[in-house]
Amino acid sequence: MSIIYTYLGPAQSAVMVFPLLALALTVPYILYEYRRYGAIPLLRTVLIYFFILYLINAYFQVILPLPSREEVASSAVPAMQMKPGNFLRMIRRTADLDISGRRELLAFLKNPFVYQSILNAVLLFPLGVYLHYYYRRGFILSALIVFAVSLFFEFTQYSGLYGYYAHAYRTFDVDDIILNTAGGVAGWILSPVICFVLPARDAIDEAAYERGERIPFFRRFLAFAVDFSLICLVSWGISMILPDNVFGLVAGLIISIALLTAYLTFMPLLTNGYTVGKWLFRLQLVSERRGRRVEPALSQYLIRALFVSVLIAHIPVYYMMCEHMKQLTYNTAFNFWSGFENLLYIVSFALVVDVLARMMLDKKIFFYEIISGIHNESRVVRK
Repeated sequence: MSIIYTYLGPAQSAVMVFPLLALALTVPYILYEYRRYGAIPLLRTVLIYFFILYLINAYFQVILPLPSREEVASSAVPAMQMKPGNFLRMIRRTADLDISGRRELLAFLKNPFVYQSILNAVLLFPLGVYLHYYYRRGFILSALIVFAVSLFFEFTQYSGLYGYYAHAYRTFDVDDIILNTAGGVAGWILSPVICFVLPARDAIDEAAYERGERIPFFRRFLAFAVDFSLICLVSWGISMILPDNVFGLVAGLIISIALLTAYLTFMPLLTNGYTVGKWLFRLQLVSERRGRRVEPALSQYLIRALFVSVLIAHIPVYYMMCEHMKQLTYNTAFNFWSGFENLLYIVSFALVVDVLARMMLDKKIFFYEIISGIHNESRVVRK
């Protein structure tokens, strides 16, 4: 039980830390995938995040459990083990090599030098698999990477967790490097056998490129979220100097609509169809005339911008303003703001239905794109 706990404890810690690290990496990962492929395949995402979880677990297996600083400071400095093959000598010296039966085999595996050697070999086995299958690295480069990772692990222990402890709290063992590297190399060699049920990396990339050409709705949403966030920052700065009353609320709304409309009109006009968000996610606004791709006109950009800014982007602000104004006009015989809020419900419902319906279509062109004659095209370059 103590053996299991020794290695299960760091694994549990890795699982607890993984969500935080995954959350921190999600935005860079999404941006990279959309810029590189134009889409985020589910299988690639699962593979990448499992790889991250594996790396965290491998690192924690090396550094945990952590002793107290006082305990390390009062203990002797562990001697370095620099004799290659020492683990074999210790196994011969301490273990019964007669493994003819099940009982003898179990006793042999329970020997600390045996199971530690096995676990050291297994530690970087998945790294070798990933290097061959997913990252498509050659044998020599993969072996060097595995060796470097193992050396880094040993240095981490020898440095006292990079100076956190007064001295090393675990032994620097050259056999650990040998076993780690051998395990990683074995993983590289056996990768085709282990991953035979998975599609080839080229097939995953091709599927991502094909999906990216159809421009997933989430990709467009993220591009617009970037643009709208920039305008919101400017609008928020301006709102700081506006009075805190109804006039300030209405003025702030008008300014925000005007800024977003101007941005969505003139920014792509000056950059040949790009905004900051569309550039980040490799999207370009284009138009077609008589079957030929042409640069959209100012009037087309303006029509599109008005629909997006007035009818779509500021709907949540309209709801907030309605709630505020309804409180001020609560006792009036005819409450215009209640009627306007009901109209907002109808418009919002129609927009949601339109978006859901068009998301199911192969060519996702929304109503304002049809009216303006402008649509998005993917500018992902296949590599």
